[in-house]
Amino acid sequence: MDKHKLIVDSVVVRFGDKTVLSGGYITSETGMVTGLLGRNGAGKSCMFRALMGGLKVENVMVSIDGVPIDRQIIGQYIKYLPQGRMLPENIKLHKAFELFGVNYWSFVNRFPKYSRFHDSAIWELSGGEARLAELCLVLLSEAPFYILDEPFSQIDPVNIEAVRRLIRERCQDHGIIVTDHNYDAISSVADNLFVISDGYTAPVHSRDDLVRFGYLR
Repeated sequence: MDKHKLIVDSVVVRFGDKTVLSGGYITSETGMVTGLLGRNGAGKSCMFRALMGGLKVENVMVSIDGVPIDRQIIGQYIKYLPQGRMLPENIKLHKAFELFGVNYWSFVNRFPKYSRFHDSAIWELSGGEARLAELCLVLLSEAPFYILDEPFSQIDPVNIEAVRRLIRERCQDHGIIVTDHNYDAISSVADNLFVISDGYTAPVHSRDDLVRFGYLR
């Protein structure tokens, strides 16, 4: 497997007089899951939206294997699960899988209950059912890197372990960045951790670092 490295650097996000990020930074490598921690409002989602081009920002630098990437084509390299709803309410579930180039029945093999949702529109699914489908759309599509913003949110507890296994399986050939406000959820799946504090990102080497950066008491 060819190794690839994503670097997101120098992310600056301001809303009027409020600076959310003044030194956003994170890296990802194929074969690893990287966790990003931070309190609510720290700027985790802002950094991802800045990276993916969904947020106008003062500065952001993105490179893969040392080559700068134009954010206009970033979707070719990174598939992104946003914090909120990803799919339009009226799209048929099987059609969404077609658009993402993912075989619907391979998804059903993992989660058999979705066999009955083939012709269902997103609005006909519960929030948790839609969230799991969106998560699998991202993780089973083809790109070197995936970014998952709170992937465990709304997921039925019965499926949490299956989601963890899928993340670990897909990271064998891809780089995955996962964020969540829940330290235990992230630490259970991540190989390395970063934390956002006071507008800057720092690597986490131990639980003491999280206390020092004000994430844990």
